Amino acid sequence: MRTDILDFHDFYRSPLGVEARNFIAERLVEAWGDGARLSVAGFGYANPYLELFSAATRRIALAPGAQGVIHWPSTDKNSASLVSEGAWPLPDACLDRVLIVHGLEEAPEPHRLMREIWRVLADNGQVIIIASHRRGLWSMIDSTPFAAGRPYLKRQLNALLQGAMFRARAWNSALFFPPFGTRVLLRTAKAWERAGARVWPGFSGILMVEASKEMLAPIGLVRRAGVAIARPAAAAPLPARMDKPASGLLADTPDGYIPRKPSEG
Repeated sequence: MRTDILDFHDFYRSPLGVEARNFIAERLVEAWGDGARLSVAGFGYANPYLELFSAATRRIALAPGAQGVIHWPSTDKNSASLVSEGAWPLPDACLDRVLIVHGLEEAPEPHRLMREIWRVLADNGQVIIIASHRRGLWSMIDSTPFAAGRPYLKRQLNALLQGAMFRARAWNSALFFPPFGTRVLLRTAKAWERAGARVWPGFSGILMVEASKEMLAPIGLVRRAGVAIARPAAAAPLPARMDKPASGLLADTPDGYIPRKPSEG
């Protein structure tokens, strides 16, 4: 079951969510700057981070069908849409950058998701994955969206990337301060981050990896004879478990929100 879109929205409006977003945003700006002349898409709940790339030629927020979607950006024409996790309604090699935030941990088929990212990225495209770290407090304390789904270790993320024909280019981490929203803790969060990066770098709340496409599969990845491999679709069917069909690529609604069905929990 996917975390509901409103839970993400409320978290990032809270003082704790604002602080977490700021620390992660610093790493993203270091990697991609303001996104000038780039086509950027975010999958999962990347909305607060897509706002960093104000100079991008195109920004799209893609949300898995079981999660729900809200109008984004809030002050402009809608650029958010529900999608099927393994088949995005985008042509091949159309994006320069893909950002995955709160998108991998609850994915039912992570490898299929990564292969779809590979399909829509340009040959020189890059993906950044931000995932909960299995060894960090943020994945252990059930008070934020970072505790939802499956957290990852660095070696697990690296194996997933290699299996989907990506090569890790750079690793980073953030959220060393405990996931509590008390005023005292939030006032000292910057000190926690600095100390954590030096003293306990292996216990960050999130892992961040930037990866590029591999155009040729290594010899070790040659599949066994008789094993069927699904090919990523160039065009998507209706998103799985959507409440209503999207019209074209970017669907809008009168109230800006497509909730999950009550039967989905």
